[in-house]
Amino acid sequence: MAGASGFWTRMTHEVRTVSDRTRRGAKRAVQMGVIRVDLISLRRDRSQALADLGARALALWKQGAPASIEVDEEALRLRARVTGVEGAIDAKEIELAHLRREPAAESMAPDQPASASMESQAP
Repeated sequence: MAGASGFWTRMTHEVRTVSDRTRRGAKRAVQMGVIRVDLISLRRDRSQALADLGARALALWKQGAPASIEVDEEALRLRARVTGVEGAIDAKEIELAHLRREPAAESMAPDQPASASMESQAP
């Protein structure tokens, strides 16, 4: 009977391990998807801000004062907006790269919590 108990204990452990791995993988995939959507939105915002900045530069050019772009409040605001969005894009790309590397580190590390629970259940 002890052999059957050990079998079911190991089977339960394996099912939990697979379930935990699947749950972590699904969570990671959702996080990566959210970051990708955020990146698309941020890149669209950056493109719009650059287009607005270009339109402002063209307006200043047509007014005969292209050099005033360095002191124009609207142009400075648009430039700050572009810089802010680019910073957010960089942060999201770093976060995405970190999530992509995570499974490799996870597979190298032993499954500590499951091992501990397995030992406590052993007869």
